[in-house]
Order: sequence, then structure tokens, then C-alpha cells
Amino acid sequence: MSTHRRLVAVAAVLLSGATAHAQSVERFTADSVISLDVFGGENVSNLPQIIIDASAGMRIGDHWQAFFRPWFRQPRPTTPNGDAPPWDVEIYQAGLRYERPGAIATRVDLGYIVSPIGLGMLDSRANLNPTIGGHISYFVPMLPFEPTGPRASAISSTYPLGASATVSAGHWDAHAALVNSSPTRNYVVGSDASPHQAANVVAGAGVTPVVGLRLGVSTAHGPYATADEITGGAPADGRDATLAGLEGEYSFAYTVIRGEWMRTSFETTGSDAIAYEWFIQALQTLAPRWFVAARHEGTSAPPTRTAAATGSRTTLRVVETTAGYRVTPEITLRASYYTRRFYGAASWDQQFAGSIVWARRWW
Repeated sequence: MSTHRRLVAVAAVLLSGATAHAQSVERFTADSVISLDVFGGENVSNLPQIIIDASAGMRIGDHWQAFFRPWFRQPRPTTPNGDAPPWDVEIYQAGLRYERPGAIATRVDLGYIVSPIGLGMLDSRANLNPTIGGHISYFVPMLPFEPTGPRASAISSTYPLGASATVSAGHWDAHAALVNSSPTRNYVVGSDASPHQAANVVAGAGVTPVVGLRLGVSTAHGPYATADEITGGAPADGRDATLAGLEGEYSFAYTVIRGEWMRTSFETTGSDAIAYEWFIQALQTLAPRWFVAARHEGTSAPPTRTAAATGSRTTLRVVETTAGYRVTPEITLRASYYTRRFYGAASWDQQFAGSIVWARRWW
């Protein structure tokens, strides 16, 4: 099915569900976030990109709602005088949600959902991200460590098809999910680059010993590559990946600190390949309009392997420091110093960045 047909099909399912329950509609919400950012310095295009991130929700009865989140990106031009590349059009979320409050609150999501593992997913919208750059470890795959398989990440920004359930009380929470692709591969409806579908199981739990502090664990297991994605002349099975991680968040006064550490074990034709991903970030509100933020992020990738040789481990490292100013409740300006070193690179790239973000809730 083509990209446009997939988009139309998802929209039709949501509209048909809303029509069937038209008499019980209680509330409709919609918001949009538009961001423009520019990076200047070493090994960067010095040209802007635009992202439009919209979402809508419709309450279709007691505890039930439909949600839909399309995403559009105008990539950076590849040359200073070149034509702008075509827009990327994807759907990040689309499905149904059930929520029930109580002493033990319950939420169930069905459809295309946010990956249920990885704290970096909380920063996926520009107005919620305390810095300008996203979690690059989630977007840039590691160098090849399995000659017969596809490239993967220790953890990725993904929006799989699946079902998830979350329960929570005053001092604890737990969740479980069944999704159609590994959290190490980017899956987005509308993208032709999405991996082949393969069932993966995700689970996690957390405790909140005091207000503002949460500590959690998470895990996932399943194929990161199907047999059809394994190359080579001999018949092959798929390859599994197992993720296990720790996460934490601490909010006090006008400060929020968040971080995670993730270990991922990839099955290969030889011994398992081990990758590590981690980040720590902080947001400090200085005044009603001013804030500063910083993030230090990294990935340690398995040794690179080709059909002829095995290399050494490589690392991805990123540091960003940001100052932000809220012009109005809807408009935020950010400026950053950004430095990174890609897998296998000998030196760090030094860059500066600026962004403007407009976020508006319509209903």
C-alpha cells in the first residue's frame, strides 16, 4: 500500500469510529506545534528546517477517546541555493484510548502508539523538548555490527502498531505492551523505511517514594530483524534483541532532572552484540519567562563488522546547553551551543543553534 493510501486508510478508520458514536461525543481537542530551527558551524547545512506537529482527540463516550497525530517536516536544503526538498509526511499516533481514574488508575492504548520504552520519547515535541536538538541516539543508527542484518539503534524513536496497558497508584506504576516492531528500529506509519513487522513485548515499572521523584525499570524483547531482512545465500532465521534499562526523574522547586541508562543485546551470527545508551538532562526555570537547560547523551556501539573484518567499538556523544525565553505563552525562543562526535569520528563538531516554537491549543 502506498504512503498516501495508508494515511487515508488510518484517517477513514478514525472518522468512521467517530461517526458511529456521534451521539455520545463529549469533547473534541486539537493543538499544533510549529518549530523552525537553524544550526550553524561545523558539518551542518546552516539552513533551516520546519516541523509541524499536530494532534487531535475526540471523546467518544465514557472513558474512551480517539487520537490522531500527523507530522510534517520540511528538511534542510542540501545546498545553499538549491530547491527545498519535498516535505516528509508521517503519522506518529492514531488509535483509541481508554482511561479510568481511581485508586488504581488504568489506561489502555490501541493503534499506532508512542514507543512504551525510552524516556527520550517524552521530548519528541518541540514545545516539550527543553533543548533544540532531539535525542540523536534515538535517530541515528549505529554502524553495522551484523553483516547480514539491517542497521539498528540501542533504542530508537518509534511509533509502532500495538496495544499497551498502564496502571498506577500513588506510589507505583506499571505497564506492558505488545508492539509490531523492535524499539531498536524506527517504525512510523507512512514511512517506506519502516522495518518488517515482528511482535515485540515491552514491560516496565516504577516507584515514587516522594512527590517529584520517580525511579523505574524497563525491558523489551523480540525480533529486531525478520528472516526476510537477513541477507546471505543460506536460509536464515530472524535476529532477536533484548533491552533492559533504568530511568529516573526528579522535580524540585523550579528544577527538573531526567535521565536513563539502557543496555541492548543483539543476536548475531556470532556472539551477541552489546550496545549502551544513556542521557542526563536538566531544566532550570530562572523566571516566569526565562529558563536554561542542558543535555549530555551518548551511545556505545558494538564493534563494527563486515564480511571481511571486525573493527572496534564506536561511540556517539552529544552535549547541548540551551537558554530559552518565552515571548508569550504560545511562542518560545531558544539558543544553544551544540557539540557532537559521531560514530567513528576523530573530533567533535562545534555548532550554535537557534529556534522559534509556536504551540497553540485550538479547542
